[in-house]
Amino acid sequence: MMEYRVNRRTGDRVSVIGLGTSYIAESDEKTAIEALIYAYEHGINYADLATAGAKTFSYYGTAFQSVQENMHYKEYQENGVLQFLMDMQKSGVVTHIGFSTHTPPLAHQVLDVGLVDQLMFSINPGYDYQHGEYAKGSVSERMALYRRCETEGVGISVMKPFSAGQLLDAKTSPFGRTLSQYQCLQYALDKPGVLTVLPGIRNVEDVKHLLGFFDAAEEERDYSVLGSYTPVEMEGTCVYCNHCQPCPAGLNVGLLNKYYDLAKAGDAMAAEHYQNLELHADSCIHCGHCESRCPFHVKQMVRMEEIEFFFHREK
Repeated sequence: MMEYRVNRRTGDRVSVIGLGTSYIAESDEKTAIEALIYAYEHGINYADLATAGAKTFSYYGTAFQSVQENMHYKEYQENGVLQFLMDMQKSGVVTHIGFSTHTPPLAHQVLDVGLVDQLMFSINPGYDYQHGEYAKGSVSERMALYRRCETEGVGISVMKPFSAGQLLDAKTSPFGRTLSQYQCLQYALDKPGVLTVLPGIRNVEDVKHLLGFFDAAEEERDYSVLGSYTPVEMEGTCVYCNHCQPCPAGLNVGLLNKYYDLAKAGDAMAAEHYQNLELHADSCIHCGHCESRCPFHVKQMVRMEEIEFFFHREK
């Protein structure tokens, strides 16, 4: 069954798997429309049309003509685009403004303006670990961007989750081994701020395979093998993957770490979420189980002491 996350700035419920436009234009009209209708009927409610051509727009328009609201198309303006969008927002033609980039510094510049509600960004293990054409920014810069989006309620939609297919083949993967689509999807969804991941689809079979993610066993989604390729800069950094589970004391180690990092970044809601957890960091029994399982070699027993001190001080 489809899962949804809410963009805190807009209130919209977004399916955690959406649709990219990478391949749909390669399909004939009947195949494409069948796939799009199937996706919609099975809960997918988000699509990236940023790079769509006339053919793709036609497919989407035909597939969703029975459910779409009034659609307005305007000619692209080379200059004054932001003002143009703001004017359309005031008139009700545009409801929310988003943007797309591969570069963290540029993303921060746009976020500083305070007008956008959604960021489309390329997230996958290759790019995050400094491999690939769009691996912009250091590991820490990229994670800082994800955390900022979570803190400010700006939802992230993920493009290029498979690094243009490179991660799905050991011959092209920078890690020298194949990762599955489900591993890549889970990797992206575990990042702060992420609402939805947007793989490209060609037909109904592709959509059905993506929907199989929700029924996949935990080990099929498990990307802990990446711990073998962790950059030095990432060593000791919790990425909230919960591969340390189950905790003998019943702690949700990933959430404890996530709320701590976000609260330090100024997210008041994260502090509230932490306090609402059934068990806090002071329930850690220092057994070392989590540390023995962590693929990123995080010293969680020390982290639990830091986390408890931080939130106890904040009370």
